[in-house]
Amino acid sequence: MILTIGWKNVWRSKTRSLVVIVAVMLGIFGGVMATGIMQGWVEQRIHASIYKEISHIQIHNPEYMQNEEIRYTIDNYPKVVNVLDTVSDLKAYSPRVKLFAMARTSWAVSGFVLNGVDTEKEEKVSEIYKDLVEGEFLTGNDVTPSIVIGSKAAENLKLLNWQVTPEKLKMIDLKTFPAEVVNKLDSIGTRRYHKEKDFMNKLKEILDKEEFDTYGEKLARYFSFYRMRSSIEISLQDKNGVIVHTVFKLRGVYKTENTTFDGMNAFVERDVLNKYTGLNENEVHEIAIISTDDKSAVKLAAKLKKYLPGQDILSWRQLSPEIAMYTDFGSLMSYVYVVIILFALAFGIINTMMMSVLERVKELGMLMAIGMNKKRVFSMIMTESVFLTLTGAVVGMVFSGGLVEILSRTGINFSMWSEGFEALGLAAIVYPVVTWYDYVVITVLVIITGMVASIWPARKALQLSPVEALRTD
Repeated sequence: MILTIGWKNVWRSKTRSLVVIVAVMLGIFGGVMATGIMQGWVEQRIHASIYKEISHIQIHNPEYMQNEEIRYTIDNYPKVVNVLDTVSDLKAYSPRVKLFAMARTSWAVSGFVLNGVDTEKEEKVSEIYKDLVEGEFLTGNDVTPSIVIGSKAAENLKLLNWQVTPEKLKMIDLKTFPAEVVNKLDSIGTRRYHKEKDFMNKLKEILDKEEFDTYGEKLARYFSFYRMRSSIEISLQDKNGVIVHTVFKLRGVYKTENTTFDGMNAFVERDVLNKYTGLNENEVHEIAIISTDDKSAVKLAAKLKKYLPGQDILSWRQLSPEIAMYTDFGSLMSYVYVVIILFALAFGIINTMMMSVLERVKELGMLMAIGMNKKRVFSMIMTESVFLTLTGAVVGMVFSGGLVEILSRTGINFSMWSEGFEALGLAAIVYPVVTWYDYVVITVLVIITGMVASIWPARKALQLSPVEALRTD
């Protein structure tokens, strides 16, 4: 009976109840979206970190971790390989030679970590080859040694250029760029620009302010290109401490969600790099391992430490503690946002229920006068509040769930702030992730909010005297 009365009382003042329900719905929508976006970013960051930057497990010579010198290679590499070939929960591994190198082009000088890899094995461990924006990954069929670098490194070496070519002008999409804007581009000529700033300044000269503000950045992206096949002179130290100079041809350019990583890592074939360093086939600095999943990787690392004593073996949680922290606290922080939103909504619920109690003083007095005890009055008020919040929550979660389902496929584009996000290693396009567990937790929090918010109005109702309440007009 209490439940029936509580539900009917919710709809006695439809307008007031609908205002609260809509407020709760919007609050739940905000909470679910905040949860989805945060967890989406966390999952994407963890995936990118493991499958592009650090892998699940890394094996090194203990001395290499103290001082990353070329001479500190993994001891007894053949034995390590034999263990890795027989251990369970291991999907793939890739040996790497890693050393610092200086890179020089005709226009700039920069430094990065040179990764010598076995192409086939590396593609099973790392997804860098999937992130190529131009060119191709190492294939081993070039006369001149090839190198693959990140987009930031290419920019540092002035290998990212801007040029209005006749070919690109012919192919330009007139639906995206108006004809009057395209016609003005002829006046730029075919000059090649090494800095985006210089190209943008030239666009400012030929376009009016509104055209530049609308199409400037799009035109810069469209007419940008990497100088593929350019020569990059690499200076490195061989195993005897001798500085070696060699030339590589730019084979491909990749771009991940982490601009710092893109600026600091280049890839070449390990057997080619060994010719210049003097290292042999069994001398490697790092073995990157991919396990069956993130949790199994931690157990596998512990197992390998027993099988391979004397080696420095670190799981992804040890290699990147901040990523492990994202895993541990990502969901917690998203629930904190939900609690803050529900805390704000609680005041609206309290206000609505208090008005409901004050409007029904005579009715409540009559109910108590005919025998309804205070416990039932308290339960009725609390039931009304829970129904009110739960109705808004159900509508909000259905709406949010549908939208999250769509956005999990299309993604939310934050490209306007991509530079800042990518500097932090976060993707500019995020795919929200909300699990059924999240919906259950949010539902429980909503019920608790409704119950807590109803305590004050319910106590107010209990303080009423039946005699005085019946005299109220």
